[in-house]
This record gives sequence, structure tokens and C-alpha cells, in this order.
Amino acid sequence: MERFSSSTERARRVGARAILVIACGLAAGCGRMYLDRRPEVRGGAVALPPVPAHAARTGSLWRDNVSANFLFTDVKARYPGDLITIVVSEDASGSKDAETSTKTKTSVSGSLTEFFGLPQQLQKHQPNINPAALIEADADREWDGQGATNRHGKLSALMSAQVTEVAANGNLWVEGEKIVSVNHEDQHLVIGGWVRPEDIDAQNQVLSSRVALGRIDYYGVGVVAMKQGPGWGYWLLDWVWPF
Repeated sequence: MERFSSSTERARRVGARAILVIACGLAAGCGRMYLDRRPEVRGGAVALPPVPAHAARTGSLWRDNVSANFLFTDVKARYPGDLITIVVSEDASGSKDAETSTKTKTSVSGSLTEFFGLPQQLQKHQPNINPAALIEADADREWDGQGATNRHGKLSALMSAQVTEVAANGNLWVEGEKIVSVNHEDQHLVIGGWVRPEDIDAQNQVLSSRVALGRIDYYGVGVVAMKQGPGWGYWLLDWVWPF
């Protein structure tokens, strides 16, 4: 009887340990789930990605809007809040020449020798009027214009952007800003546009030439940027000066 009691007690202990192990596993799984909910920063506020509808209905721990959960696919940006690396490599140049040359020569003459005697009456009062040459004019115009324009720009950078919107066809709207400050001089690099998922490589990178409706701004804010432009007095004088 005593042996039976000790066996029962041992079974209870084993069962309690098994329950404890299962509880720890579930807690770790839940913790892993919350860790996968990477926060999304918009306008200074932190917002978590929404839970899928089927997960909210069934209470499933699996979330299909987290790229890291897919073990057999490359970790690429797919959902709002995901990050993507943009390789900025822009090298654009343009040239245009124009040349115009026009020349016009015009000669006009008119006479009125007889018209009910009116030219003769007019000549009596104005002896300098010649009815045979009442109108005589010559015009000679010439125009020669030339113009040329050239522009060349090159920008290379590597920066990360965030997916803020996913279109119905799967295209991603990405936005990113990078600020580098040296001696109170800030260099801003801002980029935004649409990216196709097919253009994202295995390293989660996309070329800037593959960004549709893209806009890339690169500018400086600080003392150096201020010294690159003329003062306000020059702008005012240039605005009111007519010549």
C-alpha cells in the first residue's frame, strides 16, 4: 500500500512538471509573438501593425503579415512597417542646342493720280504732295538667335526606407529620410516612391532607378548652406532692378 502511494505521488510530480514545461513553452511562444510585432513609427507615434482578421477570429498565434515568420522565403519588405534598403545611384545628363535665323524685306508703294480731281486739289494746298507717290515705304528686318543648355547631375548613396502603404496590386509605397550632421551642418537625404516587389533582390535592396514616381532630395541646412547664397539685400535689389 505504501509502495502504491509513493508511485502515485511520483506520477503527480511528473504531471506537474510536464504542465509547467508546457506553460513555459506557451509563454515563450506568446512572447515570441509579441516580439514579432515590430512597432511602426509614424509622425512620432508608435503604432503596432494590425492583427490579421482570421487570427483575431480564431485566436491563432501565427501572423502572416510579419515577413520574418516565413522560413522558406527571403526576408523582404512586404508589409507596412517593414524596412527596405534603397541603393541611390543617379547619373543624369542633358544637352540641348537651338539656333534661329529670320530675315524679312518689305517694300510698299502707292499712287493716286486721278480721283475726281481730289489729288490735284490736295496738291494746291500742299505743294509737297506728289499724287504719283502718295505711299512709299521700305522695311528690312533681320533676327539671329542662338541658345544652348547643358546639365549634369550625379548622386550615389545607400539608405533605408520604411514601407508605409501597400497598394491593391502589391506595390509598396516607401518613404525614408537620412540626416548626417557634422559641426552643426546637416545633410538631408529624403526619398519616396512606389516599388514593385519583383524589383527587390534577395538582400532586400532596390535600385533608385526602379522607384516609380520617385523623388530624391539632397540638401544641406547650416552655415555652409547659408553662405552659398547671396544676402537678402541682393535679392531685393535684383527683384526691383528693371535692367
